[in-house]
Amino acid sequence: MTNPFRPTFGASPQYWAGRRIILDDYAEALASGPGAAARTLVITGSRGIGKTVLLNELEDIAATQGWLVLRASARGDIVAELTDSVIPAKIQELSPPTTRRVTGVGITGLGTVTTSVTGPDERDLPRPTLDSRLRDLLAMVSGTGVLITVDEIQDADRDALSRLAVTYQNLIRDDLEISLAMAGLTHGVETLLNLPGTTFMRRAHRYDLGPLTSEDAADVLATSSRDSGLAFDTTGLASAVHLAAGYPYLVQLVGSLAWNVARRADADSISVQQVDSIREEAVATMGAQVHHPSLKGVPTVQREYLEAMAALAAHGRGGTDDPVATAAIAERLGKTQRAASDPRAKLIDRDLISPAGWGKVQFTLPYLGDWLRGSGTVRRIS
Repeated sequence: MTNPFRPTFGASPQYWAGRRIILDDYAEALASGPGAAARTLVITGSRGIGKTVLLNELEDIAATQGWLVLRASARGDIVAELTDSVIPAKIQELSPPTTRRVTGVGITGLGTVTTSVTGPDERDLPRPTLDSRLRDLLAMVSGTGVLITVDEIQDADRDALSRLAVTYQNLIRDDLEISLAMAGLTHGVETLLNLPGTTFMRRAHRYDLGPLTSEDAADVLATSSRDSGLAFDTTGLASAVHLAAGYPYLVQLVGSLAWNVARRADADSISVQQVDSIREEAVATMGAQVHHPSLKGVPTVQREYLEAMAALAAHGRGGTDDPVATAAIAERLGKTQRAASDPRAKLIDRDLISPAGWGKVQFTLPYLGDWLRGSGTVRRIS
């Protein structure tokens, strides 16, 4: 048997649930013709919430309808990558074999056969731009279009993003079949939206991803394990859903760890005892893979706010600590509530905490309180 769960960032799970409204809206937009608003998407959310997997699903929908998919990285120059690498490769893939014509024939001992490639002299051609490259590519498809996806958009070069926006808007104005889907961390995308040259992102369909419902999480866990031949029993499934807290990465992680334990024990099913046995490892892995990078770059004063909040929090249900009074946090820090309001606001902007009723806040990421109350660092192996 093979483990059916895939707790790897960016890897699409074998079975997927939730977010159906986004996929349905996008499929309808592709079928609606040029100018459909939902052809331009901005997907935001915290690490591990399923942004990249959702981009993969959107790509699959487009490909199923015959669209070409161009995937670009936001960590470099988006425009240069598309213009000089991604689109030329796609054009070459779609182009017929190069035609050669005979220009001379020689007989053994007297000469040779020479050929030349038909086509214009490259020295006479203007330097290609993203606009011209995309128009060339679109001219090669009939009845479909081109989808561009960009992940980790919060890391994008602002100038390159602005040039992508200008090109994209020009193609839309000419009623060409083009679509753009971008994904990134909530805090970084909010910063982008406030910069000049990103107006088009404010007009895009915006989806901020939250946790899966308990029903969707149970569906993923139950269906994935059942199809592998080693299913969760009723109490084991309920325990796994509770431990995963609706967090897509945790759903896959909890499922994978519990499945491995049950297989090693040669069990007939995955029980609550096996789920309970992997809790510590699941929380530690969540800390290393999600909490640690999420806290990278957080200033000391904000980190102190989080640590004070963790120390005061009573452990709640489903991986999330109960809300904490902001007055109690300020008192623990030895500050007035007014002085503590600035780190609080910045942590909300970073999507690390969220308001939880009047005068209270809570952690956004499951088990962040556990991580902060523990070592708060990645485990070091000697």
